[in-house]
Amino acid sequence: MLKNIIFWNPWWNKADYKFNLKKREVFLSLDKYLTRKEVIFFTGVRRSGKTSTIYHLINKLLKKVEPNNILYLNMDDEVLCHSKLDDIYEKYLELTPDNKGKRYIFFDEIQSISGWERWIKKMYDSFEDIKFIISGSKSNLLKKQSSLLTGRILELEIYPLSFKEFLDFKKTEYKTKISYLKNSVKIKSLLNEFIKFGGFPEVVLEKDKHLKSLIAKEYYDNIKNKDIIIYFGIKESKKFDRLSLFLVSNIAKQMTANKLGNIVGLSTSVVSNYIDFAEMMYLFLPLQHFNYSLKGQITKPRKIYSIDSGMVNSVAFQFSENIGRFIENIVFLELKRRGFEMYYYNKNYECDFIIKKGLNIVEAIQVCFKLTNDNLKREQSGLLEAMQYFNLKTGKIIIMEKSEISVKDGVQIVSLADWLLQGG
Repeated sequence: MLKNIIFWNPWWNKADYKFNLKKREVFLSLDKYLTRKEVIFFTGVRRSGKTSTIYHLINKLLKKVEPNNILYLNMDDEVLCHSKLDDIYEKYLELTPDNKGKRYIFFDEIQSISGWERWIKKMYDSFEDIKFIISGSKSNLLKKQSSLLTGRILELEIYPLSFKEFLDFKKTEYKTKISYLKNSVKIKSLLNEFIKFGGFPEVVLEKDKHLKSLIAKEYYDNIKNKDIIIYFGIKESKKFDRLSLFLVSNIAKQMTANKLGNIVGLSTSVVSNYIDFAEMMYLFLPLQHFNYSLKGQITKPRKIYSIDSGMVNSVAFQFSENIGRFIENIVFLELKRRGFEMYYYNKNYECDFIIKKGLNIVEAIQVCFKLTNDNLKREQSGLLEAMQYFNLKTGKIIIMEKSEISVKDGVQIVSLADWLLQGG
């Protein structure tokens, strides 16, 4: 065990150690959490950057904290995952007997350790001066298991790259009006790449397009098979495969558990459980219909989105004919990153997204690939109905490229790139 602990903490024996990381927007807001007592809990889909986010915090701490006061452990380690946390901590103290001051302990993929919640609660409530930073990919599941840590934990979700982060990875400047205009052709091309191949960091950095798709497909298979089928002990694995494939082939469409059950040959309750599992592991993310009544919400169909458009493209092979739904998926994920509470609206017509702040609906958004004379009435109708229903003076239609087509008063047409890069 000692060798394993030492292996994961190279900065103990190497002066000026630093991880070489690509910068991400999420890094900018993390410093304030280090000064709080609560446990920082990074959640999100596998390979989205949780470990890199932890490495960023370690880099920050190494500038002001004694290296031995920082302990990082990857709990997928074959030795550590079968060890008791008390034993691991005692070995750490043996390795660093002269340490003084606050210790910072990072547990990556902590769900690999049974009973981790009780141990962290014990240490959190003790007189030990420790700051815990942990990660795991099973967000909602861990919430249920972690009731012991209620009031002691801050959960921060890590998503695949936003388009801003994507451009940073591609070393393309966009932050000033001049640079945006100068690089507009390149930004347009990269936006197409972002929609098609998604935002998983490893996929973004891979140059070969065929390999991009293979990596995204591998992520999909690993989440589906390891994080869901194996972890939850799903016996009807072939039917879950069919359910998952149907969902990934029909993103941004309204779904009911009853309809899905009829398609794949499962009961409504089993389908509902399977979708819950997929949401816990961030494979799919549902969007509820807006209704002032909770009962009205849960009885209506949900719209299903994917955690990454590139993953969808690698599995469903429907990019060109369904680009509008890919764009809608991109907008959904960006709204999630921005932390908005959102729903879809559907009465006589459908509006893709309505944004709730407090008790009020504050924005309505419609998404399509492009506006034409043929689809203008349909796209406007849902937006205008939502604007009237919620007493909104303006609403947005987000499209791939700017359009000069005439729209009703109060309706704003925004290009996808402008909306993604200018904060809405």
